[in-house]
Amino acid sequence: MKKILLFAVLTLLVSCSFNQTFSNRESDRDDAEKISKKFYWELLQGTNKDKIYELFSDKFFEVSNKDQLDKLISDSQQEYGIIKEYNLEQWETLVVKGSNSKSEYLLTYNVTRESGTTKETFSMLKEDEIIKIVGYHINYILPDN
Repeated sequence: MKKILLFAVLTLLVSCSFNQTFSNRESDRDDAEKISKKFYWELLQGTNKDKIYELFSDKFFEVSNKDQLDKLISDSQQEYGIIKEYNLEQWETLVVKGSNSKSEYLLTYNVTRESGTTKETFSMLKEDEIIKIVGYHINYILPDN
């Protein structure tokens, strides 16, 4: 009877998952912010589009292709102008370490452009220890009149 009970307890312990969850740590935000800053740097200073594409996950390109991303970027620059300044407005992170590990990041920037302001949101995941962009959205903010 003791052997059966011991076996049952050991089986229960082995089947349990042990995770440690971290929400909204500044260090996680800083890690994600490196990716968005690199995106904006490549957008403003870079000359190689492939450097921008490398920041995006294959999951992003399952939904949108590179031409659509290029069009989104060029349309926003033509309609609202070149980026003059960008500031992190809101952020959320969730990092789970353990048997069911995952890392998710959401950063929203207030972006000042030549002809207006946009709110730009990056959704990111950590894949093979590298943070990649899985979503990028641009919303135009109507001016106050």
